[in-house]
Amino acid sequence: MTLEIHPLLAQRRSPRAIDPNRPVPREVTQRLLEAARWAPSSGNSQPWRFVVVDAPDALARAREALHPGNQRWANRAPLLLLICANPQDDGDINGQPLYLFDCGLAAENLLLQGTAEGLVVHPMAGWDENIMRTAMGVPDPYRVVVVIAVGYPGRLEDLPEDLQKRETAPRARKPLSELTHYNGW
Repeated sequence: MTLEIHPLLAQRRSPRAIDPNRPVPREVTQRLLEAARWAPSSGNSQPWRFVVVDAPDALARAREALHPGNQRWANRAPLLLLICANPQDDGDINGQPLYLFDCGLAAENLLLQGTAEGLVVHPMAGWDENIMRTAMGVPDPYRVVVVIAVGYPGRLEDLPEDLQKRETAPRARKPLSELTHYNGW
């Protein structure tokens, strides 16, 4: 059983087909960042810092940090957004660093805004942090928490065949009954 949720949440995906020839206007990028900026954070710490990568030379450097699997499609993105944070600026609760959760909230706001804008907004975990930090001049002790490929939808046939199949596969989620426990585990 699938319950009805807000259409924006139901529509959000992480596609890979991106039009490399249609840049994301700076005002659109600013709206994405503004949405991220308004995310909740622990103690209103707002630990996130954003790196906008849209110039050809900067994109070339950042793309070198992507793992080969992501390079196959993300190299077509005209915009990469990095969300970074300084772990020392934020506390922890029960040994869990709060900055990671806070940056995740900012990322989700950005993803939802991008979906509302008709963009492909695809967060990635497949990149080398040290290479990315060096390529983008991210200072110590900041960490690159997530890299998000952004662009306008592209042609499915421009993707490798295996990625075309992943793009057209139905979205699947584990059933809520498998994920939820009431009043204790």
